[in-house]
Amino acid sequence: MALLKAVFVWCIWLGLFELSLAKVRHYKFDVEYIYKKPDCVEHVVMGINGQFPGPTIKAEVGDTLDIALTNKLHTEGTVIHWHGIRQVNSLF
Repeated sequence: MALLKAVFVWCIWLGLFELSLAKVRHYKFDVEYIYKKPDCVEHVVMGINGQFPGPTIKAEVGDTLDIALTNKLHTEGTVIHWHGIRQVNSLF
């Protein structure tokens, strides 16, 4: 019984330690038209922060991502979607 209690306390402690390592990671994305050569011919593409493809998002398991997006496309709206990311309690 003492071993079971010790394992239980260890699991609780480990869970709290994992939560303390989680961070809120902030990103600011400006979506705008830029000139790039994605297919070896220069033309207008939609870029994020002057990059095409867009910037890499770096995060660890348990982190919260806070992403502020500014749409600088004057003629259309924009939508960003995430590939390969499990979204818990997300509206999207």
